[in-house]
Amino acid sequence: MKNLKLDLGFALAAVLLMLMPSSVKAGDSSPILGGGNFGLGLELGDPGAWGASGKIWVNHDMAFQPAIKLGEGNTLLQLDYLFHDYGIAHPQHGLMPLYLGFGGDLSLQGTVTIGARGVAGISYMFDQANVPVDIFIQIAPTLWFYTSGTQFDVYGELGAHYYF
Repeated sequence: MKNLKLDLGFALAAVLLMLMPSSVKAGDSSPILGGGNFGLGLELGDPGAWGASGKIWVNHDMAFQPAIKLGEGNTLLQLDYLFHDYGIAHPQHGLMPLYLGFGGDLSLQGTVTIGARGVAGISYMFDQANVPVDIFIQIAPTLWFYTSGTQFDVYGELGAHYYF
């Protein structure tokens, strides 16, 4: 049963990642120099220990950020909607937007559990066309909904995306 949940989680996430970028025209809205609107990378941090993270730019300021995370026998699906502000931090090279967003978690460990999360972070986007990469650090306060009640947690996450 555990392997079936893991397989279903990966299948669902793969379908979402394949379908989402097709709705955005490549090169129209990504702030990543030399990259397209779709980024794929790794993310470290709780909940889960590590996983694959994506970023799909809707326009220059807004993006979806899906993730599949694994750890401690748990498969976790995440989807966030992020709003970026480029006017606060001004590095000498590249871009460094602060961002806020909201989203959800779907935990497939034992019983299926959902969580509502907020996201606050900072991203650094390189300004070289041959380095279509961003790196990010974020915090995500999350309210989990269990059949027996609720639980509030705050998670830290670190990651990077390569843009196609």
